[in-house]
Amino acid sequence: MKDKIRLIISITLICIAVLGIFYIYRRFTRNAIETLASNKELINILIAASNEYNKRQHSLYAILHFNPEKKSIGVTFVPPNYLVTLNKRTGKSKRLSSVSFSDYSDIIDSLEDDLHITIPFYIEMYASDVIKIIDVIEGINLYILDVNKDLGYTTGINYCDGRKALWYINKVEQNSIYLKYDRIMDVALTLFTNKELYKKYATKHYINEMVGTINTNLLIQEILSLIDIIYDAKTVYTTVMPGKMDKDSNYTVDDITRKLYEQKFLRPLVLDIKDSESIKVRILNGSDIPGLARKMRNVLTREGLTVVEFGTSPYEVTDKTVIINQKGNLNSALKVSSILGIDTMYHIIDSSQLADVLVIVGKDYSQ
Repeated sequence: MKDKIRLIISITLICIAVLGIFYIYRRFTRNAIETLASNKELINILIAASNEYNKRQHSLYAILHFNPEKKSIGVTFVPPNYLVTLNKRTGKSKRLSSVSFSDYSDIIDSLEDDLHITIPFYIEMYASDVIKIIDVIEGINLYILDVNKDLGYTTGINYCDGRKALWYINKVEQNSIYLKYDRIMDVALTLFTNKELYKKYATKHYINEMVGTINTNLLIQEILSLIDIIYDAKTVYTTVMPGKMDKDSNYTVDDITRKLYEQKFLRPLVLDIKDSESIKVRILNGSDIPGLARKMRNVLTREGLTVVEFGTSPYEVTDKTVIINQKGNLNSALKVSSILGIDTMYHIIDSSQLADVLVIVGKDYSQ
């Protein structure tokens, strides 16, 4: 009898050991990102972020979309007053900003139902994580037009460490979340267009250091695969989640807004459809040489672009012409860059602007 018990215990321990080894093997070799990429599927990740810990109720949500086949990336910002369905049967719902991320499955289920996409991954992060990431990559050079003496910003290139970059994002008028979306894209697109400078940090060592305190269901090997996709990507699309306000100022999605989202955002992201609308450009002569803005206007209008304004720049005189992406549409800025033969491009996203692209003409354009 004792021998049988020992045998049963031995077999049980062996089974547990085998299952443990299998689990560890699967964990360190699993790569769902590569699987999705090989199946030519869109990879969606929910991002939740806060400046400070507050019962894990986050002020900023966004969905990152990766399309490896078409070499494109998308960002959908989710308004904090988006109404999350917590119980389909009872219809119980709550604003996103007041839902704890501990219930992230409810948030993801609601977004999947409303947007008709699958979101298998999530990343939860705080201000300290953002500061650490930017510090690890030795800061970021942001192009800023508005002088802010309190923060030490001057017109033109400003070096920002992690804390200054976070100040840049947060110091917006009336603490507007939509203005914060714009500044987040300033940082994200600056990193994207200068990604070759940061390639040395795309290693397991640095990634471990950057994401060590971040809550995510992505494994290190999957994050490295995502970084490979980013380096391979050619363009970025951005949008705010489609929807409308109800009588209580809650943000909800209906069939009409969802279809617009699919047509205007998802289809170009998935099918790589070129934007058929004319690119709108604003031209400011930043040199002390008269007539350069008019000269550039003639060039761009001949190429089918719409110049909505041209005139004298209110900023200090510049020697070098710069192209500024104002609407987050990287393709538009690249088109203007290609026509003018000017490679110097920066990102100052301002969704309220009429023009997609701002060009500040420097003295070099007279040559």
